[in-house]
Amino acid sequence: MKANLSFQQFVQRGKVIGMYRKYMRLTARIADTAARRETRQWIQGDFDRYRGETDPRRVEVLLAQASRQYKELESGVFSML
Repeated sequence: MKANLSFQQFVQRGKVIGMYRKYMRLTARIADTAARRETRQWIQGDFDRYRGETDPRRVEVLLAQASRQYKELESGVFSML
């Protein structure tokens, strides 16, 4: 982690970590162990893909996209449980 983050980057980092944790808590509701592991790997891969992103506007777009996808995942997949 860089020690010299701007305030905006610091705040965005917290938002990203919060979103990641939210996804992980959602996957805990998947009963099938293999499906849960696969879903977590998919989520980790998506977050890792953009780990180095530093443009604040791009990070906000990615967070908005992650939020929409979270809602779709929650309402679509987990409504069938």
